Amino acid sequence: DVERREDGPALKQGVAKDRLLSVHDPEMRHGRKSASKRFDGHKAAVAVDTDEPLITAVAVLAGNAPDAEGALELVEQTEANTGCDVDATMGACAYGSGETRQAFADAGRTIVAKVPNPSNQGCFPKTAFVLDLEVGSATCPAGQTTQDFKPSPIGGGQFRFAVAVCAVCPLRAQCVRGVGGRTVALHPQERLLQAARAFQASPAFADYRRRRQIVEHRIARLVQLGIRQARDVGRAKTEFQLLMAAAVANLTYLAATASQPTGLDSPALGPLAALLGLLVVVMSRTLDPRSLAEPPNALRSTRTTSRGRQATPLPTALIMPSCRPG
Repeated sequence: DVERREDGPALKQGVAKDRLLSVHDPEMRHGRKSASKRFDGHKAAVAVDTDEPLITAVAVLAGNAPDAEGALELVEQTEANTGCDVDATMGACAYGSGETRQAFADAGRTIVAKVPNPSNQGCFPKTAFVLDLEVGSATCPAGQTTQDFKPSPIGGGQFRFAVAVCAVCPLRAQCVRGVGGRTVALHPQERLLQAARAFQASPAFADYRRRRQIVEHRIARLVQLGIRQARDVGRAKTEFQLLMAAAVANLTYLAATASQPTGLDSPALGPLAALLGLLVVVMSRTLDPRSLAEPPNALRSTRTTSRGRQATPLPTALIMPSCRPG
């Protein structure tokens, strides 16, 4: 929270953007689970196959990064790990923004995510209006229509209703608080959002809810394996921990289903082998071979036998922290 001025450095009022929290882990950031619950560290992004519930790709984001950051890269990583094409991507509500949908549309991909419900402090929200993008008109809940549209330089724009029309409207108290007429903002990706809302209201959206539960179960399994707590410093080692937890989650799932007819013959073995190969690559990039060498005598741990003799020293670098239950 220090800013550089012409007269020298000074403490910044408020919190600096992308603030560094620790000199030991400069990649750690402030993050939030909700408005009242925050954390310091990183975010885990997880991709799961909803047909065969295996974790196909993972990534570690900064704690203050948006949840949807790197979503396309995660899909591409899934295809590279499994050798299969991704038909459609399903995401949480955080992946339902217009920007994320536009990025997937530009890449020729499909994303299904719940559109955040707009609110207007007790007044009619934007979804209460009928926006006809082909004609370029907006119709309010009282049946009044306007074509007065002011475009925005960055895309989208704003529909404006006349002051005289809103002044005599019987629903004005539920629509407008000020003395002017009602305005309705048009998002730059309004077409994509309208299509998403229409799909969200259709019966086909129920299948999305069912498949989303599969993903939540896999994330809960990773939490059981300890991903709430980073064991090492730095995003690279945190990603290695996440990859190891994902491999364990996949292996235990296959072990549990091996006795079933579709167990060892399942096509999921291909994605699992690819994930284990990725683990080897990440391990070779993350761990410095010199760190596996035997440390100096002052840093070595020893174990004592029942007869009191010291056995072969164990290098501290190879001692793993105790695992959590499960």
